[in-house]
Amino acid sequence: MFRERRVLADLSTGQRDPDDWEIGRLRTVDYFLDTRVLTYEPTLSLLAVGTASGLICVLGGPGVECSVQTPKGSPVKILQLAASTDKLLSVDDHDQLHIWNLKDLTEPPKSTRFDHAINAVMLSPSHTHVFLALQSGEIRTYDLLCLKKSPYVIPNLWDMFQTKIASSVVDPMHVLPGCNIPVDLVAHPRDLNLIFVAFGGGVVLYDLSSRNILRAYELVIPAGAPGGGGYHQSEVLKHRRPSVTSITIHPAGHFFAVGYADGCVAFWAMEDEDQPLMVRTSTDLDVNVINGEELENFLQNGGPSEEKGTNLSERQPIYRVAWCGFPNSSDPRGGATSLVILGGDRSNDPCRLTVHTMPALDSPEPPAPSGFKSGLHASVRKAMRLSVIPLETTYYLSSGPVYDFILFPKSNPHFSGCWDPVSLLFLTAAPSGSRMVEARQFLPPKMMSLLPGTDPQNSSEHDDVMHNLSATLEGMALGGKEPLPMHIPSKLYSGLGGVSYAQLLTFQRGMHDVLVGQQPVPGDADLPITGGSAWIDDKRLSELRLSRSHPRRILVTYHHDLNIRFHDVSPQLLISSSTSPLQKNYPFTIHDLTIDLGCLRLSSAPEVATVQVAPESLECVVLMKSGDLLVYRLNTTQVDPPIEIEGNEEFVLLGDVSLRPGTRYHPFLMLPRGNVSLTCCALSDIGFVGVGYIDGSVTVIDLRGPSLLRPQRQKRQSKLLVRNQDTDPVVSLTWTVSAVSMDAQLAVRLIAIHESGNTQVFKIIRDPDSSMYAIAQDVIRVEGLPNVIQGGSFVIDSQKGTTWRADRSRFAASLQTRDSNPAHCFWVTASAKGARCMLDISGERISKVEWHSKKNNVGHVQVIEKNNSHVLVAFNDKPEAMVYSLPYLEHLHTFSLANICENVVSVDETGDFIALRRHESGILEQIVFGTLFITRRVYDSPIVDLIRFHREIPPYPQPVSVGPPSLLGSWFRYGKPIMTGEQLDALLAGPDRPIPPPDPVQTSEDTTTDDGPGVMKTIENARNGVYSRLNDALAERGEMLGNIEQQIGSLQQGSKDMVAQAKRLAAEQSARRWFGF
Repeated sequence: MFRERRVLADLSTGQRDPDDWEIGRLRTVDYFLDTRVLTYEPTLSLLAVGTASGLICVLGGPGVECSVQTPKGSPVKILQLAASTDKLLSVDDHDQLHIWNLKDLTEPPKSTRFDHAINAVMLSPSHTHVFLALQSGEIRTYDLLCLKKSPYVIPNLWDMFQTKIASSVVDPMHVLPGCNIPVDLVAHPRDLNLIFVAFGGGVVLYDLSSRNILRAYELVIPAGAPGGGGYHQSEVLKHRRPSVTSITIHPAGHFFAVGYADGCVAFWAMEDEDQPLMVRTSTDLDVNVINGEELENFLQNGGPSEEKGTNLSERQPIYRVAWCGFPNSSDPRGGATSLVILGGDRSNDPCRLTVHTMPALDSPEPPAPSGFKSGLHASVRKAMRLSVIPLETTYYLSSGPVYDFILFPKSNPHFSGCWDPVSLLFLTAAPSGSRMVEARQFLPPKMMSLLPGTDPQNSSEHDDVMHNLSATLEGMALGGKEPLPMHIPSKLYSGLGGVSYAQLLTFQRGMHDVLVGQQPVPGDADLPITGGSAWIDDKRLSELRLSRSHPRRILVTYHHDLNIRFHDVSPQLLISSSTSPLQKNYPFTIHDLTIDLGCLRLSSAPEVATVQVAPESLECVVLMKSGDLLVYRLNTTQVDPPIEIEGNEEFVLLGDVSLRPGTRYHPFLMLPRGNVSLTCCALSDIGFVGVGYIDGSVTVIDLRGPSLLRPQRQKRQSKLLVRNQDTDPVVSLTWTVSAVSMDAQLAVRLIAIHESGNTQVFKIIRDPDSSMYAIAQDVIRVEGLPNVIQGGSFVIDSQKGTTWRADRSRFAASLQTRDSNPAHCFWVTASAKGARCMLDISGERISKVEWHSKKNNVGHVQVIEKNNSHVLVAFNDKPEAMVYSLPYLEHLHTFSLANICENVVSVDETGDFIALRRHESGILEQIVFGTLFITRRVYDSPIVDLIRFHREIPPYPQPVSVGPPSLLGSWFRYGKPIMTGEQLDALLAGPDRPIPPPDPVQTSEDTTTDDGPGVMKTIENARNGVYSRLNDALAERGEMLGNIEQQIGSLQQGSKDMVAQAKRLAAEQSARRWFGF
């Protein structure tokens, strides 16, 4: 009697009071599935993301994340970051301009509407205005400092150009629909006074100060030339003027590239508006020149016909071009460059971005113009033409059609954000209808010079190279190193990279540290998004430090791109203060643990059913829905390679699989699907993996060999010799080290529960002669609970309530203990209808219960521990958490989770859980972290300062000569002095510009009282506003001019003294000769 009371002690005494429970939401992780536009600012080192729902998120360094919503939730069309004024700019689908202050995004935006739709915007870190190209053709300006429209307006330049040539040229093609609508707007990379305005009909170079059109560049494909469509189009015998789609400027500023709707790219010299340097497609050069042979074949065949037709598909338009420069030459004109092209491929070509590596501009010094002849000299034109011939072509393949791309420059914000890029981010279409963000390393040009045997002075050799170039273009694709994928922020996981499922795991500190390893922040493959700073409110620091003792947690996510990713979600990551900001993101993705299933040869399309990680050995098992089972091992120590077993045909060793460098989870073996499908598996910490089959059979994988262990009466053959009650599918497997009522010996046991409830308890024994393990012949059979849910079987200590797993300590105890009267245990099982508790697994039934809420299905159960008290908690789809005592399964409480989440999918032993919210496509759009005990848990959103680490804006690049550098040019700047940003602001804003006062510098008193998300927390990190920078720049400029003036004056005085001394010496010499000395 005394023994019975000791075994049936109440394990739930500390959790019977409902006041001990407090349900709450800890954090949410949102995924952007409707990303429409991206922008990056290198001075601030911030990435901004705009979505179709009107949400705008600004991402920076660890923990730096702020979101705003456009008024009325209008989709975001254009997005920019202004480093000169610390502003966030957005244009929505209603063509309304919204401006937020990055210092405090909680302030409502300043919204402005214009008379017409906004097609393009242009801003620069060197001034405080933004140019807006309207659908009407006008260019309007807006003052970001005063937050008002500026009086400077540029009329429709293309209409002015048409009016100018109308008197001399009568051509109806000049008034084609859309030719006067602006499509792009780019500043000259070395002169703020000049802007390029791309209209549908052509490009206009405009002088801001003189308000004058300098040149207009209009591409005309003559009749008979192939153009972008080639010789299989019907309009080949007509003059064509393709519409402009995009423009980009060479970093030297002397020529530029224009993309067109027919898929061709034209290169223009600034000084020559009559004839482009070259017009090419992705496969052919000089497509604006008539090819006599091709044209003759075209005419002989009677023009294009569908019977004869070619297999060539239609060429895509050029959607966007970008010209990248690099600090790879001492020549002021720069070295080799890269031209990034989106579009221009055939519709049946793979989805990709094209990057041409262009040689450096090596133009000779042009001779002085003679007579009235002016314009581009022939030698300079040849050099420019040579510099747009690709030395190499790299293709950045994508998973779907590319919508847009952005470059990540290392630090320089000028050159339209294209100077020295290190990464490339592009937005692609996903099969589910959403959009996917992909990132690649951007490869800088190799140390290349001109093509072998070429010289701009030698036209004959140059022409030979041009003649043979078309035939060699196909062999230039992706030479050398392949661009490596880069890690994107986890919020951008969507499309093929979207999350399909997630689960929560708990680890002890030592094992967690081994699993996470040493993770550099940022890593080599991380995007250079490091701006801003974030920390938890200092008022919560004392409570936050309590999380040091909490268990470490890992979030495992399954992705549609066949990757399994691990994320650290331990509360210790949030420990921070204003003087010690966050060091890692939350969640923090552990990229070197990523498991890529795409590198394995599986029997069918991989789709993950479940993932298990052993808490101590850290081995990982992946069960696929196809029935294949994969075992991975962590590459922490040197492990002997598995020994190939002769005659083994049941599992495959995977030691020779090629993996990405740095991958820590290595595939060990695969148990492929055979004639009978796998239904479940269980992983232990002592080297055993249990596998259940649909036919009721059970197999154990001993990872020490590896080898397969089976019951003697369950040898898998064409006809299985199993009992009738064991032929239904195995639905649950549980490893434990315990005794049972029929066998008092402490041993390793595997509990296999069938769908009908019939349960088999297998005992693992060791052969003393061979030291090999086997399954004991005697199998204990128990009548259990039918239809046990996954993860619904627990073996717990009858006195302490702790779970008895097959771990190292319990395994060691089984090898040493020979006690005939070991401790007792409870076996708790749960199904969708109720739960049952039994003594010593095969002993008497202690209790049985049906769920309190019968109308709702229970999907997950867990034994929860709090203050050494244990209860069974069942989660249904209402959603509710129903609490039952142990071991008698008395209903204690029912808590509603409706305000927290929709459904719980994974729970740990401390009461923390995660819930998922899915998009209609099946991809996750939100993960909710919740808990049953939120008291003194600090998961607050951090305080964020987006501009805490604002880099200094470098001066605007100076003009460079088209010719080689000279000694004279090293002393005097090329050309006339360029306009400064201050002068441009004065020109655009006019004389009546109201100058607002600078932002006050925050004192230490403010930092203790204000805890808004945009607050500067320390006076040491406060920086001067744009006015102080402008004043410093003006003072420095004045000081430099004063020094130059002093030096010139000193040189002038020295010259006068030298002339006077020469005259005096000459007079003395004359006097000497006169007197005969």
